[in-house]
Amino acid sequence: MKYQKFLLLILAILLIFSCQSDKNDKVFRIAYAMAPGGTSHLGAVRLNELVTQKSKGRIEVKLYPGGILGKEALLFEGIQLKSIDMVIAGPSIIGNYAPEYGLIEAPFLFRDYNHLNNVLYGPIGKEIEKAVSKDRGLHFIDYFHRGPRYLTTTNSIIRTPQDLEGLKLRVPELPVYIKSWKIFGANPTPLAYSDMFIALRQGVVEGQENPLEVIYSSHLYEVQKYIMNTRHLISFYVLVIGDSFFDKYSEEDQNILLSSIHETAEYHNKLVEEYESKYIQLLTASGSEFIDVDRDQFESLALDNLPKEFTNEWEPGIYKRIVDTK
Repeated sequence: MKYQKFLLLILAILLIFSCQSDKNDKVFRIAYAMAPGGTSHLGAVRLNELVTQKSKGRIEVKLYPGGILGKEALLFEGIQLKSIDMVIAGPSIIGNYAPEYGLIEAPFLFRDYNHLNNVLYGPIGKEIEKAVSKDRGLHFIDYFHRGPRYLTTTNSIIRTPQDLEGLKLRVPELPVYIKSWKIFGANPTPLAYSDMFIALRQGVVEGQENPLEVIYSSHLYEVQKYIMNTRHLISFYVLVIGDSFFDKYSEEDQNILLSSIHETAEYHNKLVEEYESKYIQLLTASGSEFIDVDRDQFESLALDNLPKEFTNEWEPGIYKRIVDTK
């Protein structure tokens, strides 16, 4: 534990020095773990364009993609150390800092993006932000949608939970995934992403679940014939700033940055829709077959069982409150 704290301190110092060359107070530094080429990076590029345009070049935006300043935990340290102005992060920030709201990554929780938006931008979203921000000075400014996750299989067509019975399904090594797919009837097998393709090819596992972009870019369609339209995880990235934002920038500059961030979120989320359509076409052309499922059955199983599985971990009643949000 002492070694980990020492390592974090060293990394934090390196982070500070990596940004010290920017002496201009008008530099807005954005860091994220996602690599260039994806929609989140394209969103960051668009934000740069908007800020430059609105400030007439007075505010400079610097992008640090691909985790070049460290993993997400270190990037949040950077916000608190005032060496980073904004982080684009996955929802793991919520599970790590406010585990009582870790259900946010539960399969079949969100029906669609409209439902997700009504939760994130409504009272529950504010409640989650407050829990994460406590004693950390972190603030959620907006959200980027992420492409939904789909179930794929080698030979089996899955339409209902009954069709999943006994299916050896590769899942990430996260309790909420493992318990959820066990409830749905599968035999979840935690495997590292790097081992997944070979395991599918050799029949060690018979299915997996991921966004269409991953299914296509990782050539999973070569070993997975069927893609179920489960869209079981509607997820997001959080755009996070710190208290220093309000000290560093004038009210005029804050308005420029915040309005640009909100416009970028709209741009990014439309881009995600376009990419989704593109990958459906590419995967269909590659021989994949899309199968519709009975979502109601999966959602009912999740509602009836998941809150009981995590009764000592999740905020009481939060699952149903999210489900009941219109």
